[in-house]
Amino acid sequence: MDEYSPKRHDIAQLKFLCECLYHDCLTSLGERKQGWTNDPTSAINLQLHDLIEHIATFALNYKIKHDDDSKLIEQIDEYLDETFMLFSNYGINAQELQKWRKSGNRLFRIFVNASKANPVSLSF
Repeated sequence: MDEYSPKRHDIAQLKFLCECLYHDCLTSLGERKQGWTNDPTSAINLQLHDLIEHIATFALNYKIKHDDDSKLIEQIDEYLDETFMLFSNYGINAQELQKWRKSGNRLFRIFVNASKANPVSLSF
């Protein structure tokens, strides 16, 4: 993101990064349904934390550039906090996972609404 990129482009980049984080988190959990043992120092969790940090930096720049978009900014902050807390624990239970998923769903609904409000036109 730079100071000249349009808002819809910045939102699309944030959405892409958050989707990557969401899918990487689900991949790290695997297929188990009851509870998960988590190693916060594992390579995949360290990569998740790096991605969280990258998104947080990008979101901070977005906040500075688009300070009028407080709903999206607040939800990104909540989602990143939930993700960091969940994957920093040694154990993850179904209730914590459900709370994290709800936070992600709220964020992605905001992204959908934002993309409807700021459609990307493809003109060549």
